[in-house]
Amino acid sequence: MGRQRIYVNERGDCVVNGTGFSWFAALATPVWALQKRLYLVALALFVTGIATSYYADTTTQLVVALAQVALFGSLANRVHRWLLERRGWRVTAEEPVQGSGAT
Repeated sequence: MGRQRIYVNERGDCVVNGTGFSWFAALATPVWALQKRLYLVALALFVTGIATSYYADTTTQLVVALAQVALFGSLANRVHRWLLERRGWRVTAEEPVQGSGAT
């Protein structure tokens, strides 16, 4: 498991963001996108899923599904962090890096 960061916005709302591979985003990508309020990502996944199921053969569907698992699992937390920082959220607490000598 990676480090955790707590972000806060101007209204006082808090969000926890982790680092590393996200199994939730990898295996339930549309649900993850809706939970993180990434509505355009969820819509794009829905459209891609419909288009793939209607216009692609089984092998192509499998390749797209595996690529989605690898891509979203590895990039989900980075994209979420980037969007939080872009929207004005700021880090208020962060776990130290293991092995850095911090106690």
